[in-house]
Amino acid sequence: MQPDLISQTAQRILAQLAGDLPDLSRACVLVPNFHAARRLEQALAVQCGLPYLIPPRITTFPALAATLPVTAALLPDSRRAALLYQALKASRHFDSADLWGVCDELLRLFDELTLHAVQLPDSLAAFTEQLRAAYQARRGRGLDFEARLIHELWYALAADAHGAQDVTAHYTLQLAALAETAAGPLFVVGLPGYSPLEQTCLDRYAERQPLVYLTPKTHGAVLDALSTAWPADAHAPPIKQRAHALRHTQSTSPLTGRLACFGAVSLEQEAQACATQVRLWLAEGKQRIAVIVQDRLSARRARALLERAQVLVADETGWTLATTAASTVLMRWLEALTGGFRFEDVLDLLKSPYLLADQDAVTRGQAAWQLESALRRHGPAAGLNGLKTRVRNLAEHSAALGALERLQQAAAVLPPRTELTLADWLARLANSLNALGAHERLLHDAAGQQVLALLARREHELLPDSGRFQLAEFRRWLAGELERAVFVDTGIDSPVVFTHLAATRLRDFDAALILGADAARLPGNAGASVFFNQRVRRELGLPTQDDSLRQTQYDLVQLIANVAHIRVLWRAWQDGERNPVSPWFERLQTLHQLAWNDDLADTRLTALLPHAQLAAPAPAPLPAPTQLPRPALDSAQVPARISVSAYNSLLACPYQYFSRQVLRLNALDEISSELAKADYGQLVHAILHRFHQTHPVVTGTPPETLAADLLRFTEEAFAPVLADDYFAHAWQHRWAAQIPHYVAWQLAREQEGWRWQAGEIDATKTFDLDNGQHITLYGRLDRVDSLQASRAVLDYKTGGTAGLKDKARNPGEDTQLPAYALLLGEDVGQAAFVALDGEQKIETLALEAEPDAAADATRERLVRIFEQLHTSVPLPAHGADSACQWCEMRGLCRKDYWPEAQS
Repeated sequence: MQPDLISQTAQRILAQLAGDLPDLSRACVLVPNFHAARRLEQALAVQCGLPYLIPPRITTFPALAATLPVTAALLPDSRRAALLYQALKASRHFDSADLWGVCDELLRLFDELTLHAVQLPDSLAAFTEQLRAAYQARRGRGLDFEARLIHELWYALAADAHGAQDVTAHYTLQLAALAETAAGPLFVVGLPGYSPLEQTCLDRYAERQPLVYLTPKTHGAVLDALSTAWPADAHAPPIKQRAHALRHTQSTSPLTGRLACFGAVSLEQEAQACATQVRLWLAEGKQRIAVIVQDRLSARRARALLERAQVLVADETGWTLATTAASTVLMRWLEALTGGFRFEDVLDLLKSPYLLADQDAVTRGQAAWQLESALRRHGPAAGLNGLKTRVRNLAEHSAALGALERLQQAAAVLPPRTELTLADWLARLANSLNALGAHERLLHDAAGQQVLALLARREHELLPDSGRFQLAEFRRWLAGELERAVFVDTGIDSPVVFTHLAATRLRDFDAALILGADAARLPGNAGASVFFNQRVRRELGLPTQDDSLRQTQYDLVQLIANVAHIRVLWRAWQDGERNPVSPWFERLQTLHQLAWNDDLADTRLTALLPHAQLAAPAPAPLPAPTQLPRPALDSAQVPARISVSAYNSLLACPYQYFSRQVLRLNALDEISSELAKADYGQLVHAILHRFHQTHPVVTGTPPETLAADLLRFTEEAFAPVLADDYFAHAWQHRWAAQIPHYVAWQLAREQEGWRWQAGEIDATKTFDLDNGQHITLYGRLDRVDSLQASRAVLDYKTGGTAGLKDKARNPGEDTQLPAYALLLGEDVGQAAFVALDGEQKIETLALEAEPDAAADATRERLVRIFEQLHTSVPLPAHGADSACQWCEMRGLCRKDYWPEAQS
């Protein structure tokens, strides 16, 4: 029917202005959108029958009004929001984090009041009484607060504007000027509704020039069926009675073959149904297909499926600019500034392709990797200076240090403790982006261009504003601006259009699909407002939720009436529960079932879906069943050095050693902001080493003095860690509780005759192999004691004692102590673990075997194993649970997929 309205409009214009042909430029036509303008121009050109035609001006109501000059200065919405923010901030009624959101709600309300010609009383008392009558309630604190807030800010904003008019007030002045300067006939075609000011403008225009309203027809087979299902009269007969009456007037359904509903069981099925239906329509030759998007999540998935099928989509709905990568890097930069440059934020920034884009990709990658490696090795640090300190500990750190210095230079432009105007903050933000090398990269990105344009536009608008804001306030303001802005990719021309329901007015589509038509989204909560309930809005003359629902229903009716093929899709099941279809379509299905014994379910689409998957490439042959891995090395691949821990790994599982030491696939350490057990152990080792360097012999020194020194060394060692991690206090307390026990243990050990000799010793031993090669064993000895000609090697442990006792009892299974004895050399009288976390005591867990004999056995075994490796003896995965339980190579050896016999 809407094509008929376009045709009817063209006929009416040509008939009424026949004397002006071929020049119709003195007339003006108002349409809902510019898509309809193009269609009307085409209809006029076809119907006039002339070789050429000068068409009338065809435009929208706001666009026509904007052509009228107004002398009053314009107050941009951004500046108006800044003024209102300062007024709200001074009132102290709301938390600072909520102020920009409250500003948005108030400005929306103020625009509605202006557009609908609602005059607020001059006095607060009169306005309060007006609200009390509208609420039909007694005065209370809530009502008084709402009245005072709106009344005071309405007039305060008008005073702060100093005569400048906001966009809505400017529009009202333009409407008045339009009515006064009516210069030719005006045709109003298919507009959905008018505000009081717009209606007044049209009425006054009609007093000066001919004005013609052209509206869609209200009767027809489809329209009658829809009006029966969705009656305007709240007192209409029951639906069963209406259905029988409709069947009496229409023996066959006008909706059969025109409209069908499909309830999907999942998000994926809903998206697949959408993509399948669109592809079917394209295969049938349809050239104009609309997808009315009610659910953005489903739309994104459907678009991905269509693009996989080589069907591009012109997405008129777009998505918020805040979701683009260009906006994300902007906000992450500001979050890093306000958050003190946490290491997570800095790593994210360095990995972004937008920052440091003036450097080559290799240098940027090195910067991120060098910083991440330093943090994995030495732990996180606070702030850019702390991160620079971590990086300097690396031999190769130039790329990371340069990147951090760039960040520091850019951060100096945006001091977080300074109050500036929004325009100043925007200018400084632009300077910081230049310093970061991000500006050029944003210019070459479609979304980045829109972000930069938005920032430049807002900076220009806000130059006159003198309000001062902190960086955190600026960041929240900018987040709101990016959230409200919409990014639309205009570079795609496609027969498939994703659009809004309101954008379908007077447009010509061959088919339309409503995606996400469940009760929660259609009609949704249009018209909801924080201020005033629906009754009060009605009393004040503001549009209510009922008005919004009527407009949405009107658009839906026009879509169904004027598009020959409609499909309604929704998720019938969500989170394991039924998700009902929109109540409008539920009533329509019920009416249709009662009248024609058909519920409009799309059975064809249900049957086609299993066969509508995209054809996959020819399947590759299945891989062979996983076998127990048994790699072998060439002699040249055999490592010439092995640490004590790697030797333990070789004995526990040869394949684990192969993966870690030969392939070098060691899992990266986690970057943890909290002190880990391993870090705690390293601190305790360093504390004890310093203590024994200070007190090589403790006998003769009062225990209190020894404990005090050890506690002081502990506090000094933990101080840098506590600056970054408050929870490290628990680790410090844990060790401090053991200090008296350690002092007592050391005194007792000296009573046995042992004396501390050295600590933290890097030791190596090289052994010859039969083939002329060598193998070097290396490791760090925590502590070496002496007793006359005998020596002891001790290994500090901060773990449980049960496992240590097993290791000391079975040196063949865990070779750590025998290997340390081997590294120490001859005359080893004792090899022992020192359990530092015992219950109320420190324990010495000595190797039960004779140390020199265990060392000799370890040496012979090490030499024999490496001689075998040089002859390509396999390195199998043992699969022992003790080795596999925490092994990071488990996914590589595929232990969980071995055949049972091998397992």
